[in-house]
Amino acid sequence: MTGLGLTLLVALAAALALGALAHRLRLPTMLGYIAAGMVVGPFTPGFVADREELLALADIGVALLMFSIGLQFSIGELRAVGTRILAGTPVQVAVTMALGTGTGLALGWELLEALFIGGAVAVASTVVLVKVAGEGALHTTAHGRTALGVSIVQDLLTVVLVVALSAFGGREEVSIASLVLAAGIALGFVALVVIGGSRFLPRLLGLIAGLRSRELFVISVAVIAIGTAFAAEELGVSIALGAFVAGLALADSDLTASVLGEIVPLRELFSTFFFVSIGILLQPEAILAAWPIVLALLLIITLGKALPIAGVALLAGQRPSSALRAGALIGQSGEFSFVLASAGLALGAVTADTFSLAMGAVVLSILTAGPLLAAAERVGARLDAAVPRKPMPGEEPGAGLHRHALILGYGRVGRSVARVLESRGFAWVAVEGDYGVARDARSAGHPVIYGDAGAPSVLDQAGVAGAHAVVVAMPDALATRQAVVYARSRNARIEIVARAHSEAEEADLRRLGAARVVVAERELGNELIRHALRRFGVSDREVAAILESRRRA
Repeated sequence: MTGLGLTLLVALAAALALGALAHRLRLPTMLGYIAAGMVVGPFTPGFVADREELLALADIGVALLMFSIGLQFSIGELRAVGTRILAGTPVQVAVTMALGTGTGLALGWELLEALFIGGAVAVASTVVLVKVAGEGALHTTAHGRTALGVSIVQDLLTVVLVVALSAFGGREEVSIASLVLAAGIALGFVALVVIGGSRFLPRLLGLIAGLRSRELFVISVAVIAIGTAFAAEELGVSIALGAFVAGLALADSDLTASVLGEIVPLRELFSTFFFVSIGILLQPEAILAAWPIVLALLLIITLGKALPIAGVALLAGQRPSSALRAGALIGQSGEFSFVLASAGLALGAVTADTFSLAMGAVVLSILTAGPLLAAAERVGARLDAAVPRKPMPGEEPGAGLHRHALILGYGRVGRSVARVLESRGFAWVAVEGDYGVARDARSAGHPVIYGDAGAPSVLDQAGVAGAHAVVVAMPDALATRQAVVYARSRNARIEIVARAHSEAEEADLRRLGAARVVVAERELGNELIRHALRRFGVSDREVAAILESRRRA
């Protein structure tokens, strides 16, 4: 077996075994993948995988992941993040980089070495962001959209940082013109792919789809995703950003669902190599020997990024819970930290020991990303209850209502419920945690309150005590639980219908007082079963009985 084949086999086998163990222990599977990287790395006994080969595979994984995110994103969603947050991202990068650089200088590092490491800890990993938040949360929650928007701006800033610091390291003359040129190339590439690609790529894929060959369609999707990513790299733009804008160019195409369906299996396979490649970089002995330095860098990566972003989100009008969660999602590092630190290592500006310590802090930030988000959720919920909600001009849609429907969450699901209720003449009030969405809905004349749907004061303003039914349409599990508990405590006769993502979550919500809980994937399966049974002549009464027994099982 060739070196590449053996590396591929051993890395995947280790990732499978340790990923399964992590899953069994109810830990994120990416922790198992990182541990697999340590097992096949040069700092532990036994087989040593080829790091360069794994890094190449990891780049493909990053490209496919970012391409799939771009497919599900839109310019409108980026615009909805808000100019304050997007404009505040460079401030966060500058603050965090200053903290990292200052720490390095205090430890006796050379200025250039400290700058490289400061830049490395200042940017977050979109790959880790997706794994921690969940892909759905990036598009359906305010904190998810905020974190993704911040990450995109950080990608653009990384391009400028790599150019500037590499020029310093090579003792080249650095001018404002060279930095503007680097930023211009990045922005020009984004504009070219999004504008030109949105016209050309859907037509190309349409022609290939017309050949009715699934194999050719899969190959064409992979070529577009990976080809655009590596073309971006040749222009000095990050692979991740290149792949993201390629997906963005196809986001409004009628082929989006087909493209996403074909890319997901490839994405899951290759993204595993990203975490394995991170694990290979760990030197356990060096990290343990200099643990205070690693801990200091970890605090800069987490709190040094999370707090500035949370502050900017608060200034932009987000509730404390949403702002803290957005900050927590950014409080980690990954592929771009590796890119910046590796550039310094290649130039001789960063020593091997310093590189190892920085990568140790990066890996620890990945491990702590989940607990940091959980802590942000708990603290945010308490702050929401204590901090007065920012009112909207003339807002009192819940005043005087009785026996109305209360819709919690005015996203796609909530809007659908509202339209049907309105068409039948039933009164309703909605609560939405995204200020921009709530403001636009109010401007259109809809009775939507801005606020955290899990906060008692907001539910009281929406008239929960006199409501006839509550429809919990939020994707946020924590806010859903809080809303169900408070609604039941305020109104013992109210009918509560909630959405859930799993059967365990369904059981929990029923225990807390929800009369009906809809598990989206199960209902989708039931609908498919309904059509299949009807095709075979099963009566509607029998079909209904079968589906009801499935719901009660």
